[in-house]
Amino acid sequence: MMSNFKDQVALITGASSGIGAALAQELAREGANVVLLARRAERLEAIASQIDPNGQRVLAIPCDVTKDGELDQAASFARSKFGKIDIVVANAGWSLKGNVENLRVNDYRRLWETNVFGVLSTIYATLDDLKKTKGRLVIISSVKSYVALSGDSPYSMSKFAMRALCESLSQELAPHGVSVTHICPGYVATEIRQLDNQGIWHSDWEDPISPRLMISAEETAQQIVKAISRRQREQVITNYGKLIVLIKRHMPWLLSLLISKFKIKVAAKPSPIQQ
Repeated sequence: MMSNFKDQVALITGASSGIGAALAQELAREGANVVLLARRAERLEAIASQIDPNGQRVLAIPCDVTKDGELDQAASFARSKFGKIDIVVANAGWSLKGNVENLRVNDYRRLWETNVFGVLSTIYATLDDLKKTKGRLVIISSVKSYVALSGDSPYSMSKFAMRALCESLSQELAPHGVSVTHICPGYVATEIRQLDNQGIWHSDWEDPISPRLMISAEETAQQIVKAISRRQREQVITNYGKLIVLIKRHMPWLLSLLISKFKIKVAAKPSPIQQ
């Protein structure tokens, strides 16, 4: 795959940890120059140094996808250093848990500012670049773009929206030679479940998901890079994730029955929601 990514420029949001960081490292190994965007500057610099201590093939830019103008400025910096943008990965996101009756509209709005409008802002800041390079747009979503569980409506809603966005954009951008890839991971071993309902990271929180159900961020990144290389419309990651999507598409009644029978729901966040 080196020939597919050599000297290409990949811009990645949410690149300070988890899938974003692993994806930056994997694309760099495959020959790409990488532009890393995230809020945590120290982490970005550490990852950038791991990828290329000389800084020739990497650019780290502190950026909040919810702040007006920051993505436009970051894209401008990327053009100034590398001259183009070939791949855009909209990865920034977090998860909010709780039953509807315990949440408020502002809770949903806060999550959507990152998970939905942050993705749209990323697209608007780089769309002309992708058209020029006949590039690749990659949106990191979730298996939960197909199935929603009790206590998970904010996050699942945002991911259902991403699936709809990808379906529309695939048609809109095809005439320009731009591919759109919808990535649907299952449970990945990242920090997302250590974020509280305010989006604050807690390093001491234990992950409620069994390690047997999780896949590493590195293996996830490898599968994503293959999907990007092939310009796939969608890539579902983990075998159980593929099974869930298959059942949802062809036997939705069975999936609903299983969820009801086994009382499957998401684990609540350890901290209370601040109203």
